[in-house]
Amino acid sequence: MSVSIERILQTLDRAHNGPLCTQKEWNLKRIPTKVKQKLDEYRLRGTCDRENPINADDRLADEFFKAGFELAVDLGMLCQDTERVINVTGDELKDAIRRAPSELAIGEGVDRVVLRNRKPEDRIPPIIRAPLGNRLTEDIWVRVNQGIVEHREIDIFYGGTIMTIFGRPVMAGTPYETLVGRYQAQLTHEVLWRAGRMGMPTVAVSSSATAFGQLGGFGIRGGFDPATSIAIILAPGELLTAYAVLHKVVHTLNCGAHFYVGTAPMIGGYAGPPEGTALVHIANVLLQFAVHHAHMYAAQAHDVRYGGNCGREGLWVQSVATQAISRNTHLMGTDPVAQVAGPCTEMLLYESAVAMMGITASGVASVAVCRGSGSKYIDYTTPLEHKFCAEVGKRSAGMSRKQVNELAKAILPEYEGQLFDPPKGKSVRECYDLQTLQPTQEWLDTYVRIKKQLGEMGVPLEYP
Repeated sequence: MSVSIERILQTLDRAHNGPLCTQKEWNLKRIPTKVKQKLDEYRLRGTCDRENPINADDRLADEFFKAGFELAVDLGMLCQDTERVINVTGDELKDAIRRAPSELAIGEGVDRVVLRNRKPEDRIPPIIRAPLGNRLTEDIWVRVNQGIVEHREIDIFYGGTIMTIFGRPVMAGTPYETLVGRYQAQLTHEVLWRAGRMGMPTVAVSSSATAFGQLGGFGIRGGFDPATSIAIILAPGELLTAYAVLHKVVHTLNCGAHFYVGTAPMIGGYAGPPEGTALVHIANVLLQFAVHHAHMYAAQAHDVRYGGNCGREGLWVQSVATQAISRNTHLMGTDPVAQVAGPCTEMLLYESAVAMMGITASGVASVAVCRGSGSKYIDYTTPLEHKFCAEVGKRSAGMSRKQVNELAKAILPEYEGQLFDPPKGKSVRECYDLQTLQPTQEWLDTYVRIKKQLGEMGVPLEYP
């Protein structure tokens, strides 16, 4: 266990003895009230610049960090199960940040990768994790994921979600979930063996929403190996924790493994406007290290109006919050990209290019891709868009935020009018040959055409 038992028990004690607060009051009163107070105190209201969606103002990012840090201390985190607030002091929060790693090596052999803290405009490319929670039917899960990890631009295998186990639906909270944890580990071994990447690090367990999948598949014989797997732990909401989360934390630490906690603050949700969402984004991230003792974080702002983060407000929140954290701490983070267009569409590639350049230039350590179609549809993910995201992310490292902002302003008009009614695209069965793992000519032609267009605009992509 890399965290002392006293620190874990302190979190658990506060989850049972902290101040009482209902979740309704937390969401509807405490978060909005405190966010409004911090926005006014730091004069941050109205700073979201839709005309410049990638922030390039260091002073603004630093002010957001100060306000977000104070918000974390003032609010703390609510435990859903006990409706008790887990408070932390400013000194405790600073100490938790100080103790967090700034570098982590994971994997084996030629597939070993080193995650590092990155700064804005860093020349070190981000690490790419894929695929991002995409839902696939059981019969093609191995084949599609093999196609994804055969692209060497992908560094860590995320895995996506298996919908069934031997034809049975994986129902949350049932033993099917416990079984699917072990099952996904077995299929993951098959994917990596077929792709010739047996040393590739993995993320586990993405097919299980509760703690049961992790308990059933992580750190057991034949399951995910704690030496090469990072545990994924998702928070239930903004500034929230729960027993399911804490079970996963304790289990992962018992296995001697590393983990990250993911959060998704909502633009237009309890935090209100983009500026409020950025504050909650920062506070959420910082509290993962003080409350959950995370090694890394994952955070993606979602615009509740269309369910993605590739519009102007989503891009701005991701950029300013990521810069606030990367400039003022050594923490390692993952920013997931949430596109809404489906495979075999130009829009999916436009969304991906803008989002990947924005978060890469903002200093994120790794990026999780690709959530095409907003993960609404089953089997709507293909290897090609993952390769495209990785290419943009790695080759745009070192670009200035001002450069990226100008490119974003030029590319956004190509797709932003469709954010509320995006093209569904085609399923992987329709735009890929699953025997040869090659895209159809239509999808390949679209990929080449958009790469050429973006390359001519200044995006650092190779094209014929």
